[in-house]
Amino acid sequence: MKVLVIAKVAHAINAAFCLSLGDDSQPTWDDAPEWQQKSAIAGVEMHLANPDATPEQSHESWLAQKVADGWVYGEVKDAEKKTHPCCRPYDELPPEQKSKDYLFRAVVHALKVLPDADEAAAAAVAAALAKVPAGQAAPSAPAGPGKIVVVYIGRKETYTDHLYGTGLSFTQGQERAMPADIARKFLRHPDMFEEGSAKALAEAPAKSDKVEDKDEDDDTTRQLAAAKKLEDENREKENRILDLKQQINIMTKDSLAEYAMTNYQQNLNKRKSVAELRQAVTGMIDQFGVV
Repeated sequence: MKVLVIAKVAHAINAAFCLSLGDDSQPTWDDAPEWQQKSAIAGVEMHLANPDATPEQSHESWLAQKVADGWVYGEVKDAEKKTHPCCRPYDELPPEQKSKDYLFRAVVHALKVLPDADEAAAAAVAAALAKVPAGQAAPSAPAGPGKIVVVYIGRKETYTDHLYGTGLSFTQGQERAMPADIARKFLRHPDMFEEGSAKALAEAPAKSDKVEDKDEDDDTTRQLAAAKKLEDENREKENRILDLKQQINIMTKDSLAEYAMTNYQQNLNKRKSVAELRQAVTGMIDQFGVV
């Protein structure tokens, strides 16, 4: 999950930097094509697996991935023709393009050390409770057994959560009773969500005498369970990829060539440096996944 969040932030900063240069072609993360999202995620994974990697090595990793995917140099970026003006050695890039690699690396290393959002929120609540003056009542606990009602008040008619990975969908005015830790994440956005009535949560079980009927009315639990399963699967996949990339970083030329041929049916030019071969194999993993 953290990899995805870092990739989204890095993408947003890159888009803002491009805009400062007069380039308004960068879409938002949600509107970005899949290949662009995967490219950002691969860049984050590369820096997490190689914390000492330089901006130049960041570009070389990106370039290896692009070349492995069939991209070539072109004055204009064209996803259909697979041409890109940055498909060239780092030394040939203009200064503003080199700056992107510095920014990307800085974002990854800045965000990787931040505390988990849940832990930070819990610490903030604990600190606030500790400051309650003597004789003054502490804030009331969330209504219900560890749940909070959240109401969607956003301007769009519908909203689906992708930021926190819950997959929960809302329509305007819809209430959902959810675990407190998840609810607090949504309530950090007061322009879109507000806390619902504790009474609504207390009365929710009375809407039906049967649990099955209640579940049909409120599928929050089912959606959260599906999102949790997907998150676990993605985390396991990310861990496998990171482990494999760490193995790649200690392989010899012969081992790299054998691995590329056995798993991806790709011939590597062993006249290249071992660093170049490692980047090429890493690009194959980013493009095709773990085979």
